[in-house]
Amino acid sequence: MTSTDNTPGQDATALEKQLAAATPEERERLLTETIRTQAGTLLNTALSDDSNFLENGLNSLTALELTKTLMSLTGMEIAMVAIVENPTPAQLAHHLGQELAHTSA
Repeated sequence: MTSTDNTPGQDATALEKQLAAATPEERERLLTETIRTQAGTLLNTALSDDSNFLENGLNSLTALELTKTLMSLTGMEIAMVAIVENPTPAQLAHHLGQELAHTSA
């Protein structure tokens, strides 16, 4: 996963700026909240940090939509398989937080 390039004149999203300035713990919390909110909206259900996406109705179309939404909000390149391999908001946030830490180092 790498950060995506913004098009000329396009500002980083507010979330991208927050993630860049956050400590690892804050970054994971921000990502968890964002993932939980976005996935809950797509799946039309309230999710906890440990709710399993697949058990709450995630399918290939909603996984693609969630991936695209998260990529847009975070500025990261996210493989759709990451959602299947990290099937809860907390697990996915941890994974993405580690990816961000590696790309920032």
